[in-house]
Amino acid sequence: MAERPLLILPTPDLPAARRKKPGGGAKLHLPSRVRQDERLSPQFTALQQAIEARRLPLQSEATGITPEEVIVLETVDSVDEFAQAVAGIPGLEWLAEIEREDIPPDDDFFATNKKGERREEKALRGRMFLVLTNQQALQQILSLWAAYKAGQRLERGFTKWGNLFQRLWDVRLWGVRDRLLDTGILEDWKERVEHNEELVPCEVELWFRRDSQRRQVARDRVATLAQALQGEIVTESVIEEIGYHALLLRMPIASVQQLLADVVHDAALVQCKQVQFFRAAGQMAGAVAGDTRVPDQGLPAAPAQLGEPVVALFDGLPLQNHRRLAGRLVIDDPDNVESDYPAADRRHGTAMASLIVHGYLDAGEPPLNRRLYVRPILRPDPRDWRTPQHETETESELVVDLIHRAVRRLFESTGGEAPAAPHVKVINLSIGIRDRLFDNSLSPLARLLDCRSGRRRAGWLRLASGAGRVHGLHLALDAFTPRSVPLIA
Repeated sequence: MAERPLLILPTPDLPAARRKKPGGGAKLHLPSRVRQDERLSPQFTALQQAIEARRLPLQSEATGITPEEVIVLETVDSVDEFAQAVAGIPGLEWLAEIEREDIPPDDDFFATNKKGERREEKALRGRMFLVLTNQQALQQILSLWAAYKAGQRLERGFTKWGNLFQRLWDVRLWGVRDRLLDTGILEDWKERVEHNEELVPCEVELWFRRDSQRRQVARDRVATLAQALQGEIVTESVIEEIGYHALLLRMPIASVQQLLADVVHDAALVQCKQVQFFRAAGQMAGAVAGDTRVPDQGLPAAPAQLGEPVVALFDGLPLQNHRRLAGRLVIDDPDNVESDYPAADRRHGTAMASLIVHGYLDAGEPPLNRRLYVRPILRPDPRDWRTPQHETETESELVVDLIHRAVRRLFESTGGEAPAAPHVKVINLSIGIRDRLFDNSLSPLARLLDCRSGRRRAGWLRLASGAGRVHGLHLALDAFTPRSVPLIA
């Protein structure tokens, strides 16, 4: 592969500052304080009433849950270092920041040219700041809002709030539509109901709370609501390094039908304030387009002595006894995926293993002189009627948790067993997740792949070694198998 050399990534470091996108010299017209008062004061009042309305019912339930709401602060343009401003208010907790693009201009927010003339065609950009607030913290925000409206200078440490109020396009509560729309869950539920599946899984991504007791309260709340629908929690995952807390639920089809019918009426489970998103389960998949197999040219068997793996493949199970791969793979299958994985369905893992070991077969290049570590994380999709079936993640696992455990297993002792492949430096993860597009914010899986920090090793390096002794671990990530990769015969 001399003409296609490996690209060695630099050592992970602090993420670079976000570059501002070119705006063509446009300036932003912002509404006056008086106009912002007219636009937003009713919405702030609604926030206060919503938290108050939840206080008495929660007290009567004795759930241990304090009345909290996730507030969405949508701005036109951005407010730098707003997370630090949130931290200055007791009871207010920073959750996330999401980019917004193509905001339609209106009479209050619009772009102008150098002459101050309105540019009708210029769409706007902004941010969605998500913060968790209780009644006490909301009172502090309302106090800052009142000072801003009155034209008062905000106290030191709160000036960022003035910048936010000036650019605030909308303020609202995180609600049912946010939890369900654009996550693929409604479409997935409808499809499963149409096929009369007896039990229906779904992922519930919770708002991550740094306090373990609050995480337990949130988990118990969802469990109670799921049990009311005769559902159960299959598994739970908490990964503190990336702020991830998720549950995998399984519910009977009748309960899912009830949820679909009651969505517009805010069914209790989808109304749960501790939930960020509902997502379809079993979404990680690998597919090879068409039959691209090439005939075996009868290569000699693998040498008896091959080096220890420095490359790991997280994928489907390959045909490990094929002449081209026999003796070249280290199959690590702690979940016993092989027991229910027909040879005819072992396509994606075989293609990727072939690519890594041999490169492009028609190039006639020498094979890799080390063995390839393979951890099967896909399996045939039981819902796929085609032959061969697509390969996908099991519906009894959380994708993020599965990848997290697979990486840790490479470098850390588990259950008294030695690390599976401590010399690995590159992990190939050639998967796609249908309903998790990269759109303005990082998914939990993306955060896991990209997590890093300056003074402590996080992400792949932290997962690789709690003591930080492993250096230079990189990730080869591809959403799809290249069409030019042939399957070995």
